[in-house]
Amino acid sequence: METIAVFNLKGGVGKTTLTVNLGAALSALGKRVLLIDIDPQQNLTQNLGANPMRVVGIEDFLRGESRFSSVVRGYRNQFDFIPAGRRLKDLDLALAGRYKENPAITKLFANAFSRQHLDYDYIIIDCPPSIGLLTANVLSYVKKVFIPVQCHQFALNGSKKTVSYIYRIKTIFNPALSISAVIPVMFDSRNKLSNAIIQRLDKAFHNKVTHTKIGVNIALAEAPGYGQTIFEYRPDSRGAQDVMQLAEEILQRELVAANTAAGYETKTALIQQ
Repeated sequence: METIAVFNLKGGVGKTTLTVNLGAALSALGKRVLLIDIDPQQNLTQNLGANPMRVVGIEDFLRGESRFSSVVRGYRNQFDFIPAGRRLKDLDLALAGRYKENPAITKLFANAFSRQHLDYDYIIIDCPPSIGLLTANVLSYVKKVFIPVQCHQFALNGSKKTVSYIYRIKTIFNPALSISAVIPVMFDSRNKLSNAIIQRLDKAFHNKVTHTKIGVNIALAEAPGYGQTIFEYRPDSRGAQDVMQLAEEILQRELVAANTAAGYETKTALIQQ
């Protein structure tokens, strides 16, 4: 099971749009997917047609007040998701108040999910664009981080702070954490700045940068307003094509990584013999 946080400290880079539609694309490719909304802004929850004021949300599960089965929902027979409820912001504040006396509070998320038998290929978590205990909890649980980077100068600058925070969490709480993919979003091939940003990303992150770029696409921006994924709203759009291509690239990357690891293990076994 792959556990992934979609995270960037800069807001407005399309984290939620990426999370929702990547989950839908992986589901369409035959993968069992769970999306989790851990952002107090509740955008993913609303995108998927749930009312944050009325749902039993992720905060109720983390507090131990509701069972996993009570908070998880199905989205139109495509994938599952756990919404963010109205008390998620209160939980973030409560965690912050308890951190000094109990630093282990950063493991609340990991402890809650470790007690569950999760039958998914992917758990993808939409994180808030902030340094807080909710974010720290997610990064202490997942193994991989996807960083969407808008092809604008300020977004590139913001990614440096994001990377610094990820490595801080890795050092203190989660040695297994890694930046798995840096995903260019809002890319415009006609714009010289977009191409310059890609070059700088390649130089900074090397093979972490995905070959797939999510281009500027009005349908991607419009779909949440209709409570739909891009594949429901405009399956023939360029946005849908980009996201599907990204999902296929992610699967291909995992296959290559698995084959590389298997080859290394075989070589090590032969040497030991």
